[in-house]
Formats: sequence, C-alpha cells, structure tokens
Amino acid sequence: MNDYRQLATDVVAELKRQGADACDVFVANTTDFSTEVRLGRIEKLEQSISKGLGMRVFKGGAMALTYTTDFADKSVKSIAAQALDIVKVSNPDEFNGLAPRESLGVYDGKLMLFDESIASIPTDRKIDMAREAEEIGMKSDKRITNSNTAGWSDGTYQVTLATSDGFVGQYRTTNAGLYVGLIAEEGGVKQTDSWYSFQRYANKLLTPKEVGLEAARRVTSKLGARKVKSQTVPLVVDPTMAQRMIGAFFGAASGRSVYRKSSFLVGKLGEAIASPLVSIVDDATLADGPGCRPFDAEGVKSSRVPFIEKGVLKSYLCDSYSSRRLKMPLTGTTNRGYQGGPNIGASNLFLMAGDRDPKDIIKSVKSGLYLRTMSAQGFNPVTGDFSHGATGHWIENGEFAYPVQEITIAGNVITAFKNITAVGNDLKFRAGGVASPTLLISEITVGGA
Repeated sequence: MNDYRQLATDVVAELKRQGADACDVFVANTTDFSTEVRLGRIEKLEQSISKGLGMRVFKGGAMALTYTTDFADKSVKSIAAQALDIVKVSNPDEFNGLAPRESLGVYDGKLMLFDESIASIPTDRKIDMAREAEEIGMKSDKRITNSNTAGWSDGTYQVTLATSDGFVGQYRTTNAGLYVGLIAEEGGVKQTDSWYSFQRYANKLLTPKEVGLEAARRVTSKLGARKVKSQTVPLVVDPTMAQRMIGAFFGAASGRSVYRKSSFLVGKLGEAIASPLVSIVDDATLADGPGCRPFDAEGVKSSRVPFIEKGVLKSYLCDSYSSRRLKMPLTGTTNRGYQGGPNIGASNLFLMAGDRDPKDIIKSVKSGLYLRTMSAQGFNPVTGDFSHGATGHWIENGEFAYPVQEITIAGNVITAFKNITAVGNDLKFRAGGVASPTLLISEITVGGA
C-alpha cells in the first residue's frame, strides 16, 4: 500500500493556504477479497481495491466536509477550494473544531494490527476452506439438507490522518473471516443457522472443521422447536446475544445521543444502571483485540475507557464536539470513513468476564429460557424498552429440555441489566470488536402462546 502521510500533510497545508482556520485530512484505502460457495460450487469470487480522501475544514466557527477518490494534484486542490466555498455559507457553531492538541498522539504499546501471512494464502486454499467447512457441516447430520452458502473473506485497511495542529499518523490492519450457513429439516419443518470466525490474524481463526460442526450443531438444535406460554422467567443470554445488548449501552452512552436527548442514559451519569457484576470497557489498546488501534479518527491517543464500572455509569463517550458541548472529557472513541466526519465507534468493546462456568449458570436455572437469537427490530434507544422476537432453548431443572421459537422477550435494558445475577467466564472475541460472556438475568417477560 502507498504511504499517504505526505499527501495528507500537503493537503492540510493547501487548505491552510486557502484560508482554513483549522482542518484535518483523512485517507482510507482498502483491498478486499471474498468468495462464496454453495454445495461445493463457487457462486462468488470478488477482489476490490478502493481509496478515498476526506477533508474537514473549519473557518469562523463553521465546518464543511468534502471528499474525493481522485488523488491527482489538480483534483485535490479543486476539492479543497470547494470545501472553503462551502464553509463560507455554513452556519457557525461554537462547539466545532479539532480535538484539543494535548489529547493527540499515537499509542506506543504493542498492537497486533497486521498479519503479513494473509497475503500469501492462495486463492485456491481460501475456496477450499469454505468448501471444507460446508462439507463437514452438511455431512455431520443427515437432517442437514441444504446450504445457505459458505465463504471466506479477507482485507487490508490503511488509515492516514493529518491535522493542522501538526498530528500525522498512519496504520494498517488486516482481517480474515470464515463462515457457513446451513439448512436442516425434520417433520417437514426447516430451520436455518450459521457460524463464523472473524479475526485480524488468520492463525486465530477457527478451523473449517470447527466452523462447520458448530453451524451444524446450532441448526440441528433448533429442530423440533415449539412455543411456550407467556410467563416471567430467568433468562440465560448466549454470548452472541449479550454482545448485542452491550452494544445498546455503547450507543446510548454516545455524547451525541446524550446532548440530543435521544438516549435512555440521559441524566444518569454516576448512577447505578446495572448490576455490580457488570463492567463494560472499550479498550483500543487491547494488544490482540480485533479492534485495537494506535489513535482514533480525530488523532486522539488510544486508551482504555471503562465507561460502566461495577454497574455505575462513569462517563459518556465523547468526540471533540460532544466533549465541548457537554463539558465532559474527550474519550478517544471515534471511527470515521473518508466520506464523513468522526462518529462515536467502538474499538474492543466488552463486558468483563465473571467467575461462573456457563454450564453451572444453566444448571442453576430451574425453569427458564436460554436466548439464542433475537430480531434486530424492537428496541427504543430513547427509553431503553425492548420487545424482540426470539428463539432459544427451554431450560428445565438445569438442562436443555427442548428448542423454542415464535416467542418474544420484552422489558427495559436498565432493568434487565440490574437483574444480572451471574456473569460467565467465557469472554471471547468471536467476530469483530464486541464481546461478552454468558449472562444470567433473574427475570424477563417471555411472550408466547
């Protein structure tokens, strides 16, 4: 990949020459590969290269954003001139501006960002791994009758940032993923499910056999699913669903959501919003985390941000704008694409592990629900209320009794998290930068027959 630090620095100088009070330039360039197979045959084989340069310009308290994918000198200067024209007619805002100079920097600890070995994996091998995962999954149980697809993907992403305050930084990351989706049938009823592995380093991925067998286990475990009566019961939350729940807290803690009064965490700073067993951290310095980075999208030096500690909301997550607007500390938790400005975004977001074995958590439940999936719709970020369609397994006397479907779970996120009575010791980043261990919520409303 090209080194774009000089380009970004030159564009900053050009924007200043044309009259900007302050500015930053963000360059992103990516290479992506993906393949999909179904029933052993290749259905997709794609490779792409893309790049873009975004400019953020401040003048007289106003801000303008422009971007280009043409890095020729003439084009870049033209876009810079357009940015200055736009900012002249934009509304001033006293909270606009770059991140404070003293917050800028590059984390100098060890971070596992780039896996050189991914580039040397032959295309045939990538296709074979997808085929192997699919074949192993389908052959593991005669009730598995079809495939939704299996696939491999990998990519390289480079970020370059330069600001008029003198910050210049660049880093590269890699990613690789393997997945398979299967269809099983019994008694004329079909079920679908999948499994996946996604990491920055290829050698940290699950093997094709592990991915295929887990997909098979999950889809066949749904066969024979039934409804249950509406009731209030304990809820054991699978880690893949628990990570979605903590994502809701991250979004609600965004400074922008808070000052817009569109968050269920407005006015709750310093309050207990969850069980004392719950601590949620965003840690960009986690060395082997899939979301680690040396600086955020504003050039703020990466750090560990424990925004919920032992159930208490300790801080909101602030970019430079919301930091100034809320008069709160900057947290360095922003992401960005070249087409827009910085937004609050997770790096390595996780609920800290507890000391309970997940099997023991399940054994502790006399009668209740193990939550496996829930629909994407049904959450109100302003109130924290939720009502999701769900599937899972019914627990009787500490054992899985039968799979359940066509049910709903409903409640309020804060109430549910205050009712957490056990946290598992099975924290693991399975796919991307959000993770949680198994959770036990003492009661939840299940809607059924």
